[in-house]
Order: sequence, then structure tokens, then C-alpha cells
Amino acid sequence: MKRCTSCGRRKPLRAFYLWGRAYGGKRKPECKACLVARERRRGEASRQWIREYAAGWVRKNRRLIDSANRFVGRGKRGGSGLTTYYRLRHEAILAYGGYRCACCGIREPLFLTIDHVNDGGSRHRRRVGVSTGFYRWLKDRSYPPGFQVLCSNCNSGRYRNRGVCPHKDPLRKRRRVRTGRRRAP
Repeated sequence: MKRCTSCGRRKPLRAFYLWGRAYGGKRKPECKACLVARERRRGEASRQWIREYAAGWVRKNRRLIDSANRFVGRGKRGGSGLTTYYRLRHEAILAYGGYRCACCGIREPLFLTIDHVNDGGSRHRRRVGVSTGFYRWLKDRSYPPGFQVLCSNCNSGRYRNRGVCPHKDPLRKRRRVRTGRRRAP
């Protein structure tokens, strides 16, 4: 028998989860019912925080979203046939954090693109297609993790710098100093 630290009741040992092998077969201090209830409350609080944060972000960035919506609607008036592309791109950018580069913070919609976090973007695009095909693939899979919004500069810099954006590379400054101007003899 063991006393639960949450509800204070004495329960049999099978009512408590094991810590794991590293702890020598010891049991957790909370009973299974209390632990599940606490995790359920924590999950609901987390979901509530995310809902409130998202609503606040939309309120704060209403002008940016309206600007992006106008940008997406350009193809309709211009008759260029790009409306599907811009609509899918717009939805993907909103799904991955909104109109803001995850690295440098640029908010210009024309500069932003979707980046593969773990590299391998060219291989992936060859498999699923480019342009509309890529954005359609993201949407069909409910925007899976592993992607982020970056500006074209950060995206290109990551490609050229083995997956590290030049903004975040601490060695970049040292390399630039070493390869800088030479002094005249």
C-alpha cells in the first residue's frame, strides 16, 4: 500500500505508475488517476493558452493579414491564373507561424517562403512537385511538422551554409575577418 501525494488516499501499488528501470522499480508519488487528471488539466490549459495566443496574434496582426489577403487576391483581378498558388501559399504560411521570417523577422509577403527545417528540400520537391504541387502536398497532409517560414535570404543562406542561417552562424564573423581586405606590403 502507498499513499498518493495528490489525493492523500492509500492505494495498492498497482494503482501507481513505475518510474522506470533506472529508478530500481520505484513507483511514482501520484496514483494513476490523479496523474491522468493532472495531465488532462495541463493539456486543456495548454490548448486554451494556444487559442488565446492565436487570437491575440490575429488581433495584433490584423493589418498584416489583410495585406496578405489582398496579395492573395491579386490573381483574381489580374487574370494571371495564379490564384490557386497564392491561396495555397497563403494557407501554408499561416499554418507555419504567419507572415514573419522565423530567423530575421522580415514581414514582407513577397520575400517569404516555406523552408524544410531538416534540409532535403530539393529531394522532397522532386518527389512531390514544385509550386502548387508542394503547397497542395502540405495541405493534404494537414501541414506536418518539419517546415518553417523563412525569407528568401535566410532560406538561401541556410542552403549555402550547410543548414545554418548566416544570421545565426557564430563563425561567420571570424571567417569574414580572416578573408577580408589584405594590408598593403
